[in-house]
Amino acid sequence: MKTGIAAFGARLAAAVVLGAGVLLSAAPSRAAENLEWAAGSPGGSWFTIVTGLANIVMEENSDIKIRVVPGGGRDNPTRIESGISQMGMGIDFLAAAAMKGEDPYDRKHETLRSLGGTWAPAEFHVIVASDDQRPLAEILADPKIRIGTSPRATSEELTLQRALAFYDNSSEKISEAGGTLINGTYTQLISAFQDGQIDVLWGAGSAPTGIALETETGRREARLVPFGDDLMAYLSDTYGYGKGVIRAGSYEKLQAGEGDVPVTTMEALILMSSEVSEDTAYTITKTLIENRDRFGNIYKVLGRYDPSVAWKNQPVPLHPGAEKAYKELGFMK
Repeated sequence: MKTGIAAFGARLAAAVVLGAGVLLSAAPSRAAENLEWAAGSPGGSWFTIVTGLANIVMEENSDIKIRVVPGGGRDNPTRIESGISQMGMGIDFLAAAAMKGEDPYDRKHETLRSLGGTWAPAEFHVIVASDDQRPLAEILADPKIRIGTSPRATSEELTLQRALAFYDNSSEKISEAGGTLINGTYTQLISAFQDGQIDVLWGAGSAPTGIALETETGRREARLVPFGDDLMAYLSDTYGYGKGVIRAGSYEKLQAGEGDVPVTTMEALILMSSEVSEDTAYTITKTLIENRDRFGNIYKVLGRYDPSVAWKNQPVPLHPGAEKAYKELGFMK
């Protein structure tokens, strides 16, 4: 009798274990998370970079779905703060201004967090027709200038307005004098330049960037214009822009053997909402760091990404999930 009871008990225990195993195997995995990642203008370097990085994340993590949408360095912090996007490319000085609620933002953006920087440092590119040999100061001071830049939500457009103001010019003065200032995608701007609707392209990207490469292969001969020391100093001292150069040889025709071109620069970072879970931020950051050997295939400049410095000197706090990833992988102590 005891043997029978023991045997029944063993069978019952086995059934309980088996049932638990069935329940565990039937338990749902982590629900798929849908995120929106705001990039830059379609056709620009940011859009290419974000699309490539998002694809890496989704390939390695089937439970994370990312939708890439157009955006801009100025607008992306507000998209995140408002809950429209959960991620966005950002510019260091603009992210800092958004966090503090300083110009051009009218309130503090308290949900902004960072996944790190050094993703895509960008140089400003000013491209003009080759027959225009004026310095940039004279070009931007001309109220009859015919110039094109990216949409109003972008850092390029904001910087153009600041540069025009430095030379006592503005979009209103240009309009009154019969000049032209248009906003559009890079594809639209290149077409307008090639068709003679505008004579100046104002953009930004990591050299060699698409808008410049496509322009120099077009039918209209063009050149890169260097920034003056006074303008670079003003943008740096007043707003926190960087100073750099477009290296000699970055463009065969636009530089035409002129050597390095001094320009104003910006440093990019990946912004994320503090409302995104620590686990998700950790997974995304860890995935990107572990797949950094693929970055150069997405965009050449990404090959310079260095996780040992990417977390340093961020203009907004690191997301706790990102901090965990940098520490776990040995890049942050």
